[in-house]
Amino acid sequence: MKKHTIFAAVSACILAALATAATAAEPDSVSVIADGYPYSGMVEVYNDTAYVSLREFSAAMDNAVVSWDAETETAYVETDALTAAVWENGQYIEANGRLLWCEYGTFTTDDGVMLVPLTTISKAFGFDHTWDGATDTVYLTRETAAITPASEYYDADEVYWLSRIIHAEAQGEPFAGKLAVGEVVLNRVEDADFPETVYGVIFDNASGVQFTPTVNGAIDNTPNADSIAAAKICLEGVKRHDDILYFLNPTIATSFWVPQNRTYVCTIGSHDFYE
Repeated sequence: MKKHTIFAAVSACILAALATAATAAEPDSVSVIADGYPYSGMVEVYNDTAYVSLREFSAAMDNAVVSWDAETETAYVETDALTAAVWENGQYIEANGRLLWCEYGTFTTDDGVMLVPLTTISKAFGFDHTWDGATDTVYLTRETAAITPASEYYDADEVYWLSRIIHAEAQGEPFAGKLAVGEVVLNRVEDADFPETVYGVIFDNASGVQFTPTVNGAIDNTPNADSIAAAKICLEGVKRHDDILYFLNPTIATSFWVPQNRTYVCTIGSHDFYE
């Protein structure tokens, strides 16, 4: 699990730096240097996030082939090392089987240009990022030809159990709620007061049953696509809530130890989340 935590911390620093730049400057003020060469394509800032044209960036980096499927509103990016799918208005992109979160989504401009977050698409192409606040510049350094494929990155056991507990606890919840359930599990993995593995956290009963689906059989249900996607995104290190460790649905809960003893953080869908 340590690799997920490290990446999350690095990503948080990058996004925070970009957010600072975006707040202080006009949308076209962020410069990009890729392996020592200035990137001449468009760079826009929306919602404190730097965006680039998918087609333009892909062509500039690897002369990638970008195709468009109008029926599914999906752009496909192909190189010798990378296969990626980017959905219009999508919350994540798929790159070599991995799911990379886009906090404010992808979108298409009025003149038909699909924009994607710079940090997300450059990661797909195997770049690392650094930020120079003095010059409002993002430096991209090529680490690999493309992002490590899913088969080498995800732990199959973690995906298996995390997607099942997300599905069992949040099948009818919004996608943000599914992510939050996954975050609770992974936050516990990183907390010294809980077991050190996804499986251990889910089936922990040292202080009583922690997740009802482990005793009512719901944990064995096959997760849907959204639950699997949420699990993979969480395992990429995405943390929208660093501090949540507990949740409950107050309309059906039979025990109120959590709200009586823990600090409330937020409500997503039908679940209240607590530190």
